[in-house]
Amino acid sequence: MTKKTFFIYFLILLVTAYPASAGDVSLNRWVLNVTLHDDGLVEEVIQVEIENAGSSPLDGFSFVVPASKVTISSDDIVSIPATGQEVKQQTVPDGVKININFNTPVEAGKKWNGRISLKAENWTVKEGSNYSIDIPVKAPQAIVSGKSIDMGVPSEAEIRSQVFLPKSVEVTSVKPQPFRILFQYDHMVPTWSPDKLHIGDVIRIQGSFSSILNKIVEADEKTRELTARIKEAKAKGMDVSEAEAHLKNAEDYNTNQALQSFWKKDNAAALEFNGYANDELKLAESSLSAPGKTETPPAETSESKKTPGFDAAGVILILLVSFVVNRKK
Repeated sequence: MTKKTFFIYFLILLVTAYPASAGDVSLNRWVLNVTLHDDGLVEEVIQVEIENAGSSPLDGFSFVVPASKVTISSDDIVSIPATGQEVKQQTVPDGVKININFNTPVEAGKKWNGRISLKAENWTVKEGSNYSIDIPVKAPQAIVSGKSIDMGVPSEAEIRSQVFLPKSVEVTSVKPQPFRILFQYDHMVPTWSPDKLHIGDVIRIQGSFSSILNKIVEADEKTRELTARIKEAKAKGMDVSEAEAHLKNAEDYNTNQALQSFWKKDNAAALEFNGYANDELKLAESSLSAPGKTETPPAETSESKKTPGFDAAGVILILLVSFVVNRKK
């Protein structure tokens, strides 16, 4: 075998052994939406965009969930293009490895956009009313020609996350520093934007049940219930203006002032404003229990539809007829 032939065979061997590199497949989007339930169960929705810039088809990808059990099926994955996929699980030292193999590979120069939903057990650590969770922000691995390779992550990649804590659980510790902590649907939600979160980070959150936050949540739930009742009563023609005014005051006291005081760790003020909110909710409910009827103009009758002055014209006509009859006599 000549040196030239040997070199050619060597190149073929290299291509076969290493069909792609990190630069060939890139992760453009990795968005983690995590929800912690009261019992510690975790639901996660992952939004993904993978770009195949290499010369070989992309057969799928894999990632690890740090849990003891993961519930996921091919029906829990929606993608554009609709490649169809087979999902396999593998136990690894740091959790469960999810392998997603496409039935139709993504050709070179194409992108795969997907949404993955899963449920995970024993990921959250729950001790009484305290919760803690570590969420690794790690790029998935591409599967090319049956081999796993690391993906490249462009500097402009969209790496984001939101974590919904159980109801009435406040954040006691969080790293890295989130963009902000929201209050959505009665849940505390630490939120990270791309400038606050990067591949390689580990989100660490600790939370604990708060009786004060729970009072704010209860008032917020009551507000939504009364909002629906007011809308229904209004559709029936009821005068609910008084109830609406009390409800607006309740929302301001609870969602704005009580919650803002809670953010500032001013528990006394939070309880005071929450008390005002509950008083307004009681007044709104009392007003709603006996609302007034909206005034409706009475329907016109045949009598009311008569042209003004009709009766006077009739009298004049009768007098003229009488005058003519008397002259003939």
